[in-house]
Amino acid sequence: MKAIILAAFVVSAAVAVARSSENLEVGSVASGSSSPNVASKGAYAGSVVEIEIGDESLKDLGKFKQWGKVLDEVERGKARAVILRINAAEGYLEETERLMERLLRLKVPSYALIEKQALGEGALLALAATSIFMTPDSIIGGAGLFSSEEEGGAGDLEQHHSRLLATIRRVVSSQGHSQELIQALFKAGERERRFGEVLVPAGTVLTLTAKEAASQVDGEPLLATAVVGAPGDLLSAVGLSGVALVRAQAEARPTVMRSVPEEGENASVNETGEPERQQEGPEIPGKILEESFEGKLVVLTVGKDDLMNKQSFKFWRRMLRRAEDEKAKAVLFDLDTPGGYAFETKEIMSEITRLKIPSYAFVNENALSAGALMSVATNGIYMSPEGTIGAAGLVSGGGAEIGEMMRKKLHSSFEAQIRSVAEKRGHDPDLIRAMMIPEDRDRVFGEVVVRAGELLTLTASEATSMRGGKPLLAKGVASSIEEIAELEGLDSTSIVRAEATAFENVAWWVSKWSFLLILVGMAAAYAELKAPGFGIGGAISLLAFGTFFFGNYMAGNLANYELVALFVLGIVLIAVEIFLIPGTGVAGIAGVLCLLGALLLGTVDKIDWNDWKVGDFSGNLLDLLRGPAFTLGTGLLGGSFLVVLLMRFLPSAPLFRVFVSKQELAGGASIATQASSASSEDRMGLTGEALTDLRPSGKVALTGEELDVIADGAFIKKGSKVRVLRQDGMKIVVGVIESS
Repeated sequence: MKAIILAAFVVSAAVAVARSSENLEVGSVASGSSSPNVASKGAYAGSVVEIEIGDESLKDLGKFKQWGKVLDEVERGKARAVILRINAAEGYLEETERLMERLLRLKVPSYALIEKQALGEGALLALAATSIFMTPDSIIGGAGLFSSEEEGGAGDLEQHHSRLLATIRRVVSSQGHSQELIQALFKAGERERRFGEVLVPAGTVLTLTAKEAASQVDGEPLLATAVVGAPGDLLSAVGLSGVALVRAQAEARPTVMRSVPEEGENASVNETGEPERQQEGPEIPGKILEESFEGKLVVLTVGKDDLMNKQSFKFWRRMLRRAEDEKAKAVLFDLDTPGGYAFETKEIMSEITRLKIPSYAFVNENALSAGALMSVATNGIYMSPEGTIGAAGLVSGGGAEIGEMMRKKLHSSFEAQIRSVAEKRGHDPDLIRAMMIPEDRDRVFGEVVVRAGELLTLTASEATSMRGGKPLLAKGVASSIEEIAELEGLDSTSIVRAEATAFENVAWWVSKWSFLLILVGMAAAYAELKAPGFGIGGAISLLAFGTFFFGNYMAGNLANYELVALFVLGIVLIAVEIFLIPGTGVAGIAGVLCLLGALLLGTVDKIDWNDWKVGDFSGNLLDLLRGPAFTLGTGLLGGSFLVVLLMRFLPSAPLFRVFVSKQELAGGASIATQASSASSEDRMGLTGEALTDLRPSGKVALTGEELDVIADGAFIKKGSKVRVLRQDGMKIVVGVIESS
């Protein structure tokens, strides 16, 4: 029991430390993260109320209730207007429809500000606002709109579309949008459609960039009123300049976050109207003193496995924030990667394009797949002489092909972002598209020909070849980062390579080598069962499994308190099977299943779980679990092999003999593997005394020897007289001698 309690404590403490370290990275509480402000009547009077609708908000039923209360308070408090800051995709359709109806009935103007993306239900919510505004790198569209509650068969899909079209008709009639355009945002058409300069091929769903959404058609914006940089610009555009902007949040009274200054007023906002980013909270644990990035060229390494590790993206985002806050000269990505996760790459591309300092990509060997897209988002690409870039086709995390439904969704979303990024960085969108999507015809880019059915991959000479008076993709060829610095007019002596913290390194290691921790944990647990008391084996096992859960939690996987509790429950059930109800098997099997479930789910990516919740669910689920299953299987096979070796050699190891020579097995279970001088003799009928409880394994004194034995069936108490019933090699089976 002591081992069980210690296991629960150590593993739980590890996750608690990880949780605390993650919280320390957050500078302030995000609006909408808890119960909304329900301040007294009049608290919002004369202000503009800001509601943040984040990435996962539309999948949280509690958030819808909060937003409804905030809108009620807005009307009671006589606010001037509401701004919905949207960065959200799919969610609950029915709840979204109710919130849309509430927005349509709102007695004050509502403005949707799309900061990154408004897809699926997120786009529907934006359409219900009085006007739509978009930041330069944002996108809006349906991307198929497959809600988490609508994943069924063909009948369910038809019902879903029917409801959707009815919702669209209500929005169109209220807000004056083009019905054909809105339908194109959510449902693929059987024919090619054109809206101004935007062409929607047959069978595809429309997704608009900010520039496209704000383009003029017949003297009117296609969808969005304007492209703005910040809420302050939005307020200026609608004639509310100088009005206090208040964030709805869970405090006694709303907190004034900022106001747009009148002319000549000195306020702590940047040139776009956004507040200056404050220094983040306490430094995260494991961090020593980090070198300042001020005036430096910050190098971020993107290695072969980095784009397949979620912790890498967290690290890069933190470094980009630091580089901007500490006024670095520029950021450079040093890439040699075959690719990686699509969704995370999409997010980091947005982070790169929003940087207020220059960014560069150095294709140091290869920038393929996600690496190519990441490079395109920077201000300039440089190639090493042997470098290649391209082949950005979309596959699943395990490398498998994506189902057709999911592929359409991804292509729609990625194409829109790629067009936006390409236009901003001066690249040819068709060139980038040729890296991502094969077509049934040949394509020509200067002297480069892409054959039908193939994806474009460029060599250094091809990427830097001239087309129309400018390079095809890359600015030039360079042999080193120092050379790039000189070409860009930067100080080559002020180059600093960003380093991860201790916790970030642990998370990276664990995410990659989790199977080793499972292997070591299993083998150490077996060694602990063979030794008396609680010793080195138990400590190593707890350390291995504690590190497993800690690291995977830090890496953004599902490892959390719930899985730690499941793991500890498995240990408890196995202990019950061994010590309390031996031989039944029920508790033992349940315990093993709990352990396996905790270890399997601990390496599952929680981001992937939400993103792959659409389309072919069974296929996507298999893809989601393929990597974790391989990790668990490898760890179990390796651990089993190591246990077999320990069974063979541990009893004769000198160190082990030191621990067991003078001690009983202290109630622990043992497996009959000990060799002895008489092991080859027939002991049938011999009698002796149980030196330990036999549950069913333990030790007996037999003809002057201490031997490992197994009880025949029932539990045998320490001190009982026993008789050898049978012997199979080294396996000795005994039964209790009943007293007359």
